Amino acid sequence: MGRTDAGVVVAADRTDPDPGGGLLAMLVGMAGISAALLAWQLVTPEPLHGFGVRIDRLSAALTLLVAWVGSVTFHFSRRYLDGDPDRPRFLRYLAFTIGSAYVLMLATNLVLLFVAWSLTSLGLHRLLTYYPGRPEALRPARKKFLISRLGDVALVAAIALIWREYATLDLHEFLAALAPIPTEGVTAIGLLVVIAALTKSAQFPFHSWLPETMESPTPVSAIMHAGVINAGGALVLRFAPLIVRVPEALLLLAVIGTITASLGLLAMWAQVKFKRTLAWSTVSQMGFMMVQCGVGAFPAALLHIIGHGCYKAWSFLRSGTLPAPSRPYPPVAPVRRLAIAGMGTVFAVPALALASIMTGYSPLHSPGELALTAVIALSVGQVWVAVRGNRATSVVEAAIQTALGIGATLAVPVAAFAAYRGAEEFLAPVIGTLPTPAGPLAWAAAVVPVMAFTGLTLVHALLPVFGRSASGRSFYVHALHGFYFGAVADRVVDGLWGGAGNPTLEVKHA
Repeated sequence: MGRTDAGVVVAADRTDPDPGGGLLAMLVGMAGISAALLAWQLVTPEPLHGFGVRIDRLSAALTLLVAWVGSVTFHFSRRYLDGDPDRPRFLRYLAFTIGSAYVLMLATNLVLLFVAWSLTSLGLHRLLTYYPGRPEALRPARKKFLISRLGDVALVAAIALIWREYATLDLHEFLAALAPIPTEGVTAIGLLVVIAALTKSAQFPFHSWLPETMESPTPVSAIMHAGVINAGGALVLRFAPLIVRVPEALLLLAVIGTITASLGLLAMWAQVKFKRTLAWSTVSQMGFMMVQCGVGAFPAALLHIIGHGCYKAWSFLRSGTLPAPSRPYPPVAPVRRLAIAGMGTVFAVPALALASIMTGYSPLHSPGELALTAVIALSVGQVWVAVRGNRATSVVEAAIQTALGIGATLAVPVAAFAAYRGAEEFLAPVIGTLPTPAGPLAWAAAVVPVMAFTGLTLVHALLPVFGRSASGRSFYVHALHGFYFGAVADRVVDGLWGGAGNPTLEVKHA
């Protein structure tokens, strides 16, 4: 016997003693192949081309992430849906979505890339509408479906312009032919690629569907938040030699990413349900990843995609486990929090200078890398809040807290700079030496996120004060509902979709 998410007890399907066993073996095999290819590329970073795909360090790393997270999620799904009579259908759609994302990470032929891009979206739509009788599941799926079609249009238009301007459908032939100074056509291609990426990775104003998908089975959240949502970032990384030459595209990434990260954080702080907190966290993290691309820090974006993908898959797959009780601490006074955060940020400055000497990372190399350095300094300040925010109960505890703060102040910049340099060397054979973003737009792309994240640090410290006023409590309610962007999107989608809430129409549109 087993129980579905709908709470209906059904008899387990005993006709197949190992449902999905063959598909799981295929996914594990794909992960093994990607691991072997990654190891080979680390030794001999010479890319291979053929049949519309390209094997290099970037594609090997991204396909390993997709296949590994997909294998773990698929294995979890077999047990999670035990007793569900439609489990084989779910497993087929899950394997289809993972396989499409895997091909997407490899594709260098633009037609194949678009086909894999679209099939990934269609497979995810099937997973999101696995329970077609749940209106709460259908509405965000419809939003995601229509937003994805906007991304499809943008990507098709970019591919058409590439064919018209360069007479090729091979991505790397196109990138190799780029001139140092972009033409109007190249600028248009860069902006269209960025728009396609923003729709795929749930960026403002296309973000509201993501936190509303909790009605689908938990494995869908895991593969979506950890894998499929990264496709926009992967597309930007593939087109990095183009996008870095288009200041307007970089600025668009930085501004939209900053808005998305800010909205995601504010909404996340207001949530009371664990899964919605994770979902809004993904919105914010994807926004920050786009900011990293927008400031030209593509190695940092790759690190973010891999780290966030692994962490978020683990988080969703264990979301049914209640967290262990933690030691209750009294809330930190806002003035104390701000003072400690400011002190930690100031302490980070000499540590960052030392880390720069040790690792060879130069914060002054570009406006974007200077902006990332400022974000690291803000992060060190938050570490100090974590270890010294609550008053110590003894001299020994105070000494331990101070030692932890000093250690983190030294370790965080060194680890961050070293990781960035390592990712930079890792990507060098793939994207080559890129021009350094400069000029007013590059500085604007760097300043906007730093100012926003500094403001968010201030807001986070003052949250207890906000709760004491009517306006502050009203702000909390607005943040809890994502500032109602989802409600506005619902009205638009219901008007465009037609027959809202009709499961039969849902199947037709899938």
